[in-house]
Amino acid sequence: MKISLTLLFLFLFFCFSSSAQNTTISQDTVNLRGVVIGSNGTPVPHIAVRSQQKRPNGEKIWLGTITDNDGLFTLNGLMVNDTITVDGINYGRQKYYNKGSRLMILILPSEKILDLNSENPIEVTAKRIASKAIPSINVSTNDRPFLFVSQTPEFPGGNERFLLYVKKSLSYPDKAIKNNIEGTVEVAFTVQNDGRLNNFMVQKGIGYGCDEEILNLLMNSPRWKPGIENGHPVSLKTSVSIKFSLADQ
Repeated sequence: MKISLTLLFLFLFFCFSSSAQNTTISQDTVNLRGVVIGSNGTPVPHIAVRSQQKRPNGEKIWLGTITDNDGLFTLNGLMVNDTITVDGINYGRQKYYNKGSRLMILILPSEKILDLNSENPIEVTAKRIASKAIPSINVSTNDRPFLFVSQTPEFPGGNERFLLYVKKSLSYPDKAIKNNIEGTVEVAFTVQNDGRLNNFMVQKGIGYGCDEEILNLLMNSPRWKPGIENGHPVSLKTSVSIKFSLADQ
């Protein structure tokens, strides 16, 4: 992984300028400074960096902080041999082992796609006739907790409003009905930190106009409420699933 010289200079400047602040620590602890880098080589701001400490009396406490706008962080009073965790909605929980180092560059893996409902896809049904059908839709959610996350992305007004939007905007394509096409379409996209949707990609398609129906639905969607992490709106890779099924007369 190549990291730009500018980023390294920024990190080193932070470290040496911060070292001028004399902090007293005990012999069995260290002060750690570092930077969190995404898989694309850019700093990751507003992400949680933590260490769980076990005191001599058996009490477990968490030492933690949030990276600044440049992805930089400081943790004081860590154990010499410690495990640092980075928690984020895009990355889950990542662990990094520290053996007495005072400086660390933590490189995160590729971002995950936030799966909204693949286990319970929205269902679109139609009778097996040639004319265009009005879909009947059932929707359910698969809420997944994320540590340090105040809010995951959602359609304005919530899940029920999204259901109404789908009912109003989506039709079972005639070509799919005529050819008895059924199945689940899964589309991935990014909810930007301002609520716009982009980067659409069909993860799983069935063709015959069904994939295009879902893409058009999302492309013409109003802005969503963005995900919130540690008090800041963030851009998140997201996916939705819609099931097309035909009912016999």
